[in-house]
Order: sequence, then structure tokens, then C-alpha cells
Amino acid sequence: MITSNRIVKLDMARTFAILCVVLCHCSEMIYTQQSVKVAELGISSRIFMFGTFTIGRLGVPIFLYLSGILLLKKTIDSDEDIFKFYKNNLFPLFVVNEIWVILYKLYGVFVLNEKFIFGDLIRELLLLKNSTMVNMWYMPMIIGLYIGIPLLAKIVKSFSFKVICPIMLAIFIFEYIEPMLNVFVRIFNFKETFYSDMNIPYMGAAYGLYLLIGYYIYNNKLRIKKELLIFLFLANYIIILCIQLYSLSSESHYAYKVWYDSPFLLICTACLFTLFTRIDDNVINERISNIFTYISRISMGIYFVHIIVIMTKIKYMGQIFASLSLETAFLTIITIVLSAVIVGVLSRNKYVARYIFLIKH
Repeated sequence: MITSNRIVKLDMARTFAILCVVLCHCSEMIYTQQSVKVAELGISSRIFMFGTFTIGRLGVPIFLYLSGILLLKKTIDSDEDIFKFYKNNLFPLFVVNEIWVILYKLYGVFVLNEKFIFGDLIRELLLLKNSTMVNMWYMPMIIGLYIGIPLLAKIVKSFSFKVICPIMLAIFIFEYIEPMLNVFVRIFNFKETFYSDMNIPYMGAAYGLYLLIGYYIYNNKLRIKKELLIFLFLANYIIILCIQLYSLSSESHYAYKVWYDSPFLLICTACLFTLFTRIDDNVINERISNIFTYISRISMGIYFVHIIVIMTKIKYMGQIFASLSLETAFLTIITIVLSAVIVGVLSRNKYVARYIFLIKH
């Protein structure tokens, strides 16, 4: 079913992605931001912590896959098309980033009692320094990708998948395999490290590969049976979980938290996203599809607001439950609900919706 020219299965994927992001930050805040000694947790607590955190890490790749689908399909045939893309997509993204840098700075000073440093504010506004908010690393990254997307969109339409595939493979080897090898080097304290002089920051490097994979998955270039997709998803998820758990053991020399340059995370999310793209929109109940569509539309607003909800709850309410797992579940639920309500109410104003929450009416 397609509602208001929206593809429901993609709205489902975006809804899942924003829920993952909220879960990721709730888990991270509860277990690592409140003086919790993670290394002293029992095995069940560690499994829950890394299990929820790893599920949370699925969100950003899915956002990038969706960007690859929706942006790389755009027709870019002239200079005017590029300038139009920048005007309609890049400029609003930059404006929203600037506004939230200021809003977060005000929140930090007046709510979190952080020291105001004018020079830091200027550097953050100029994209020369990341905001102290844990979610804001995403904005300079996505803005950088948006600069190159018009050229990337032209490339994928001008050349076949067979031509682009070797480039994607090179990015995978040097932007994913090499960093993962160095994670193992640190964990096992090997003397040998893996660093190549190969310089491949083209097409967005590690993050750009997610765009390309999303585009080609949606255009049916990943022809793998559903059963194998599910197996690969679960297998890679378990591998990620086991690596992180082992990194906290007494035998390990390095505590590892999975990042987006993990080859296992790439494969895991690619399989999951492929499953999303194979959902038949026509079997989805209209009322349910409307919920997915609504959450999808306000997802960026939730992305910006949820971190304030989390930090406000922690500052003024502290830890409510003795169980950290129960605390994480509770914080995730109230954060999702409150963030959606706040964005839903404030976005009724079209200017707030567009230039604060990046919602297009």
C-alpha cells in the first residue's frame, strides 16, 4: 500500500531506525554515563547492555540505506539540477544543524550547567568541532555526504553495477576490513597493525558505501533467499555481540563498542534492510501504515529531541529502578513517547517543522 505517495515499507524501515537510535542512546546513557562500572557487571547484564546497544547501532545504517534510495534516484543532468538539490536539500539540512547547535548549547548552559565557551560555539557552527551532544556527530557526516550526492547520483545512473562493484569492494576492504583487523589487534594485544597507504575517501568512504548498498538493494541487486538473509543477519549480530563481550573479559586488552565501520554491522544491516524492502505494502493494514508514515515523517525531529529528553530525565529523576535493564527499557519507552509528542505538537507550525525538525509538509 502506498499512502500519499509514500512507500510504507520504507516508512517501516525509517520507524525502526529511529527507535533503534533512541534505544542505542538510552542504553549507552544508562550503562556508560552514570558511573556504572561495566567491567564489573554480571554476564547477563553485559549481554543485555551490548544486546540493546548493538540493536541500537542498526539505526544509522538503515537511515543511510534509505538516503541512498531516495537521493540517488534523483535526476541530475545539469548544473541547475545540482544547485536545485543543494537549495532544496543541503541548505535546509545546514540551517537545521546551525539551529540545533545553538539550542543544544543553550540547553547545556542553562540546564546542564556547562561552561559557555564562545569559541567552541563558533567552531561548532562552522562544522570545525562536533557538538558535545552524542547524537550530533551525524550532522557533519550527513552534510558532507549531501555535498557529493548529486555527483554520486549521476555516477550510478551512468555506469552499470558491474562497474561500480569493484569500487564498493575496495571501500569495503580498506574502510571496513582494515579497521576491524585493528580492533582484533588491540583486543589480543598483537604487535602487528594494519595500515595501508591506499587513499579512498571517494563516494563518501565508509558512510557512502551504505548509500550505494541501499540504492542497489532497492533496485534488486541483492538476490538472496529470505532464509539466508535471516541467517546472515542473526549470525553477524551474534558475532558483533560476542566480540564486544569478549573485549570486556580479563583476557582482552581493549574494550570495544561496535561502530559503523564494522564489516559485520554492514552485512547485518544490509540483510535486515533487504528484508524490509521485500515486504508487500498491500498486506499492511491502512491504520498501521498511517502510524509508520507519521513516525517516519517526524523521525528527524525525534532524533534531535530525544537526547534532551534522556538527559533531562537522568538529571532530574536519576535512576528509578534498581535493575539497569529495566531502567533502560523504561527510559526508552518514555523517551520515544515524549519525543514524538513534543515534535508532533511543535511541528504544527510549518516553519518549526521545516527549519527545526526538517519535516516537509
